[in-house]
Parts: sequence; structure tokens; C-alpha cells
Amino acid sequence: MAAAEMASCEDAQHRKPRLNRKTLFVIGAMNLIDCINVNLLTPYVDKMVSTYLNQSPQSPAVAHTVGMLIGLYSLCEVIFSPLWGTFADKVGRKPALLIGLGGSCIAPVVFGLGTSLPTIFAARALDGFFCGNIGVTRTYLGEIVDESNEAKGFSFLALCFSVGLFVGPILGGELVFPAERAPHIFGGTIFETYPFLLPNLTYAIFAAIAWVIGCIFLEETLPASQRCSCLRRRAPSAETVELPPAMGLVRSTSGTDPSGAPTRFVPDEGESSVTAPTGKRYPVELIQTIVSYCGLSGATAAQNQLLILLVSYEKSAGGFEFGPRDIGFLQNIGAVGLLSSQLFLYPKLTKKFGFLNVFLLGFCMAHLSYGLFPVYGLFYDKDKYGMWRFVPLGCMQFIYTASTFMMFPTAFAFINRAAEGLNRGA
Repeated sequence: MAAAEMASCEDAQHRKPRLNRKTLFVIGAMNLIDCINVNLLTPYVDKMVSTYLNQSPQSPAVAHTVGMLIGLYSLCEVIFSPLWGTFADKVGRKPALLIGLGGSCIAPVVFGLGTSLPTIFAARALDGFFCGNIGVTRTYLGEIVDESNEAKGFSFLALCFSVGLFVGPILGGELVFPAERAPHIFGGTIFETYPFLLPNLTYAIFAAIAWVIGCIFLEETLPASQRCSCLRRRAPSAETVELPPAMGLVRSTSGTDPSGAPTRFVPDEGESSVTAPTGKRYPVELIQTIVSYCGLSGATAAQNQLLILLVSYEKSAGGFEFGPRDIGFLQNIGAVGLLSSQLFLYPKLTKKFGFLNVFLLGFCMAHLSYGLFPVYGLFYDKDKYGMWRFVPLGCMQFIYTASTFMMFPTAFAFINRAAEGLNRGA
């Protein structure tokens, strides 16, 4: 009993960070680094794989290997994300974020120094493992926002993603094969021996800067009394424990969402608290939102990679024959769409129509724009259409990216609301 009172006193004394510019900047910097990491590889991955396989970039073996290499990163993120969440619940949010970011400074350098497929696959898997902690940034943000500013907070993460969508393709598209583009500077150096090192090394430097910023300015949101609970002795007891009011659930439509999205859960009328055994039991609404988010992430990653493979096919195969620079330019157009959406559309639309309606609007627009790709393919011939062939693809990428990132901040807000009163990290 005394221990519980002491823990309660410690929690009360713990000063919880608030959503302000400094906090947003730190979390945004970490989210930006992850976005750069995701998009850094896409402009040159087909060239890299074809180099190690010694086959044409249009070879089916190259396309298959590229898909595996891209998917490995996301797979490792998904697999190890619960581990990072549990770790963040035990030792705190800040250590989990800094350890993962520290690993992101090392893994890309190993990737850039790789000279064989097994090496780059191992390095990419390691990178995905460390970036599995990206969910902790959403956890951190979810703990410092409320219904009045959650749209602003989660849309800012998408805004940082749009900046990363600019920077990643630029680094990946412009810095590969530096000895061929600037032989007087890079000729005879390590960058000629390892042509894929420079973009990855540049990214590692950015990640190191973000690590220093996080180490200095990031505040812990998890009270000390709630950390390392797994290491504390507990007297065995068959009694039930009192859980937060999240176990008695009522769907509310208050706050910024009049459309029926799950807001924080409160006890049913007449109930002051709910007791249950000490096992974990998550609300159905939380499981539904997590499954929806996983489906959204998987579909988006698959569509992005499919687009890159399709536009990189040679003209003889009916493809656009885009190189790293062209693909990077196309992704930058998408970044403009994302930036425009988050700055001018998303906050206003969510206030007026609610999260759920904005999510459905983004879903319809994204899949309609992507589904018209066979029409865009009619303009593949460079000799016939020249730069005009970028117009349909650019419009598609602009609308698709803007619409997709109307869905992601909404999904984050749904999960944040559904997880009210639970261990958010896990």
C-alpha cells in the first residue's frame, strides 16, 4: 500500500511534456530521419541489385530481388515494433528512441559498404530492426496531445514525412555513382570503390545530428514509477487489480471528430471503475484500428514499389525507362502534394468533416488516381511525348500521395484514442 502511494506521488510530481514547438521539432526530426531512410533506396535499388546480379534491371530476377529487399525493411519494422513498444514501456520512451536512432546511424553505412547481396540484405534487415521503434514516436506524441491539438500533432508528422520524401530521393538519386558524375572529386576515392556509399553516409550524418538533438532536448513522458516494472518483486496474489476506465467502453463523438471515430473510452454510466484479472486484454476498437493501419501501410508500400518497377522498365518492354534521377523527381512531385495537403487541406477538412470522412475521402482519391495507371502507360514513348509524359505521372503522384497522407494521420489519431488508458508502447 505504501509503495502504491509512493508511486502515485512520483507520478504526480512527474512533469509531463506538453505539445509545443520544441517537442514537435524533436519528434519531427526523428520522424524525418525514418522517412529519408525509407525513400533513400528507391531511386537506385534496381541499379544496385542488377549490379550485384550482373543482369539487366528489367530482368525478372532483379525485380524479384528488389521486391524482397524493399519488403525486408518493412517486414523487420513490423516484426520488431512490438518489441520496441514493450521496451519503451519498461525503460522509457526516450531510451527506446535514442537506441533505435543510434542504430540507424550505423546500419546504412554497412549497407553502402556492401559488395554482395547477402551483405546488403543483412544490413537492410538490421536497419529495419532499429527503425522498428518508429511507432514509439507516435506513442510519445499521443501522450502529449489532447483532442484539441491531435490533428495538428499527427499532421505535423505527415508534414515531416513530406520533407523526407523530398530529401530521400534527392540523396538517393543524385549521390549514387559519384565517381562517374564528378570524377575530378571522387575519382580514385572510396566512393568509386563503393558507388552506393555516399547517399547512405550522408543519411547517417543526418541521423547522428537528429540523435544529438533528441539526446539534448527530448523529455521523458513515462513516469519513473512505471518503468522497469518487470524487474520489481511482486507478492503473489490471486486478487484482481483495478484497471483504468478503458475497459468499460463507450463510443463518443466529442472533440474534433463529429463523425464517429473512436475517442477516449470512458466507463459505462453508473460504473466508477472496472476490475479484471492481471492479463492483457485490448479493446476491440483498438485491435480494429491497428489492423486497418497495418493494411494501409502494407498496401502503400506495395503500390509505391510497384510504381517504381513499372516506370523503370525499358522502352522495348513498354516502360518509361526512368533512371534514378527521373524516379527521384517523380517522388518529389508526390512530396509537393503531401506538403500541400498537410498545410492547407488536412487540418481544415478534419475540423469540418471529421476524421472518418477525411479518411474515406483520401482512400477513394488515392485508389482512383492509382487505378488509372494503364491510361498513364499510353504516354510511355519518350521520343513521341518527351517531357509531356511526366504530366500524367506527376498528376497521379501528386494526388495519390496527398490522398494517402490524409489517411495516415487519421489512423494515428484513431489508434491514439483507442489506446487511451492502456500501455501505449506495447
